[in-house]
Amino acid sequence: MTTETLKKTRSLIAQDKLTEALKELRIFLENSPKVDEAIHQSGRFRYIRKQMRLGLVSHAEATLTQNQIRFGLLDLLSEIETEGAAPRLPRDLTESLVEIGDTTWVLSLRQDLLDKGVAVRNERTSIMGHYGWLIEVFLQKMLTKQADGSEHAPLLRFSHMAEAFQSTLRYLCYIQVAQLLQSGEKALHPAVCDFVQLPEKEQAQFDYLNLLLITTESLPVEVAFMPEITAFVDELSDTRSDVYQTALFLDEHRRRLLQNTFVEDEQLPTLLEEYLTGFVFWLRQLAFLAKYRLASIKDITLNYRLGTAKKFVHLYGELHGIYNAAAATAEDYGTIEIEDLFTYNQSILLFKGSNMDISLGNISDPTTFISLSPLVIDQSVFAEKTTQTPEIYYYIGRDADARRYGFAYFKNELPFGDRQNIPSNRVLTVKKQNNAQAKLNDLFKQLELVFSPFRNTSA
Repeated sequence: MTTETLKKTRSLIAQDKLTEALKELRIFLENSPKVDEAIHQSGRFRYIRKQMRLGLVSHAEATLTQNQIRFGLLDLLSEIETEGAAPRLPRDLTESLVEIGDTTWVLSLRQDLLDKGVAVRNERTSIMGHYGWLIEVFLQKMLTKQADGSEHAPLLRFSHMAEAFQSTLRYLCYIQVAQLLQSGEKALHPAVCDFVQLPEKEQAQFDYLNLLLITTESLPVEVAFMPEITAFVDELSDTRSDVYQTALFLDEHRRRLLQNTFVEDEQLPTLLEEYLTGFVFWLRQLAFLAKYRLASIKDITLNYRLGTAKKFVHLYGELHGIYNAAAATAEDYGTIEIEDLFTYNQSILLFKGSNMDISLGNISDPTTFISLSPLVIDQSVFAEKTTQTPEIYYYIGRDADARRYGFAYFKNELPFGDRQNIPSNRVLTVKKQNNAQAKLNDLFKQLELVFSPFRNTSA
C-alpha cells in the first residue's frame, strides 16, 4: 500500500466510514496474504450490520463489535507500515535510554505515584510495593543479582523484564474479567471464553493485550470498578500513541524471547536498555494501581454476645509490599472487626483506597471492592496449616478432558530457551478430588459454578 492509501484509509476509519475503508483495503491487498484478514473483517462488518437491521443485537453489542473491527483495521495498517521490521520504541524514549544496572529508574516512578495522591516513601521496595504482589515480585527480580553479586545472564535479565510486563497485563485483565464474570452474559465474549478454556501449556503465549481491549470495551464506563483502566485502554487503542507503540514493542520482543529467536550479540545490551526504558514508561502509565489495595480474606468469624452488636472478625493479609520480608513460618494476616457487615470469605479482594483499614471499614458500599477470586487465590487458605503466610496463585487454564484447573505461583519465572523446567516454579492443580488438600474440593465446586457457562458455548 502507498503512503497516500494508508493515510486515506486511516482517515476513513477516523470518520467511521468502515465500508469505504474496508473497500480500500480489499483493493490494495488483493495480491497480498493479508487480504484474507481484510475479507474476514468485511464479513464481520456485514454480519453485524445485518443483525442490527433484523433487530437481533442491541445497539451496545453492535457498537462493541464495530469498535473491535475498527481497532483490528488500525492494527493491520500499522503492521503493513512496519512490514518486515521489528517494532520500535517511540523516538522520545530512545533518546533517553535507561542503562542496565542503573536502579534509579525505580525512584523515577515515585513522582507519578505522588501525582495520584498516594503517600510514598523514598525507598525502592516501598515504591515497588504500591503495584501489588502480582507485579512487584517481578520488579524485585529485575533488581536481583546472582549469589556472588554478579549480574544475571542478559537473556535471564531480559526474561524478568518481559514477565514483569506480562504480569501488568495479566493483572489488568483479571480485574476486567472478574467484573464480567459477575455481570452475566457479556462474559461469554469469544475472547473471554478463550481465556477461561485456555490449555495450561499455552498460557505463556496468551494474548492478554487483546483480552484487555475487549474486556474493557465490554464494560460500561459508568459501572467500571477501575475507571482508570478505561482511560488507559483508550490511549492504548490509538495506534499513533506512545502507549500503543511501547506495548507493541514490549509484547513483540517477549514473544521473540519465547520463540528463542534472540542472538546474544553486540546489539543485545542496547535492546535490553530499550526494553527497560519502554517498560519504565509503561509502568508510569499504570501508577493509578497504587490507588487500590489487594487483600486475601483468609477467614471471617462472628464475635457476638447477648446484648451486644454483631461484629465480624476478618482475618486478612494485605498483598502489597510484605512478601519479601515475610519469614516462611510467620503469621502475616491482620485482624479487624467490622460491625454488622462482612466481605467474601476465602477470597482475594481488590479495594478502592490505599489504606486497608479504611477500605475494610467502607464495605457497606459494595462499589468499593470486587472479588478477583477464583481467578486469583490464596493457596494458604486451603492448606491444613493454620499459621502460614499468604501464597498467591493465579489462573492459567483448564484441562477440559480431565476436568481440572491450573494455577501458577505468583513468583513463577518465564520459561524460555533451555529454561523450560525451572525448579522454583510451582503449579497448583485443582481437581474434583484433592486428597492432599481436601479444602480444594470446595474451590473446585466454585470453579465449576463460575465457569459452567463456558462449557456450553462453541466460542
